[in-house]
Amino acid sequence: MRQTLIDLADNPNFISGIYNYCDRWCERCPFSSRCMVYATEKEDDDGDPEARDISNEAFWRKLASIFEETKQMMVDWAEEAGIDISQVDEAANERMEKRRSDAFKDELAVAATKYADTVTKWFTGFDQVVNATDQAPNEADIQEIERIEEAREVIHWYQYQIAVKLMRALSSRSDEADWPDEMDDQPKDSDGSAKVSLIGISRSIGAWRLMQMCLPEMVDSIKPMILELERLRQRAELRFPEARDFVRPGFDEVLGDAN
Repeated sequence: MRQTLIDLADNPNFISGIYNYCDRWCERCPFSSRCMVYATEKEDDDGDPEARDISNEAFWRKLASIFEETKQMMVDWAEEAGIDISQVDEAANERMEKRRSDAFKDELAVAATKYADTVTKWFTGFDQVVNATDQAPNEADIQEIERIEEAREVIHWYQYQIAVKLMRALSSRSDEADWPDEMDDQPKDSDGSAKVSLIGISRSIGAWRLMQMCLPEMVDSIKPMILELERLRQRAELRFPEARDFVRPGFDEVLGDAN
């Protein structure tokens, strides 16, 4: 029997808010069984492989049903918090749009976006070289290919996410500037989002180094990517000096520095 979102939300085994500061890589997550978002996706799978394809109509029908189910939850949450969600603050919307625009144009976001574009160009050239090689691989080559594919998977996963998370951190930083003084000690979304981006940067650097080890003939062409990421890491940590200390629910409470 399908569980409702309310049933899932009441499950004490789930770690509250763990999905807010993850990298959305459920297949590699050690806490997927304790995540409500992952459980919701599994509930909506229904054994239909097309439901996992975002371009398929089945996916959007399921998403629409989740939205309808969530509408009542939002009303209940608003009543509990004493908030009237029927009132639309146009000025607040304009401020939000400006902050998003400013975040998009920030030097950090621009640098992260440039890195993502560079990755695409590098792999375009790499694939052309690989496709031009028609030599049958031996067993040692196959093992090396597997390591390269693992590194490539990591690089592609974080390729755009680094910029997205930095933009969210920058936008949240603007929102937090309006916080009253008594909230200064509260955990900040800007730090949490920046931390996810920093983790993505560190893992990407490691993956690129693995590519270098597997492809010594391409060490020089990979080096600029690693240096670009390191510059980005240093600049991000300078802008968000408390990001590394942000404690993400589940991940940092259990795994600590290992994640």
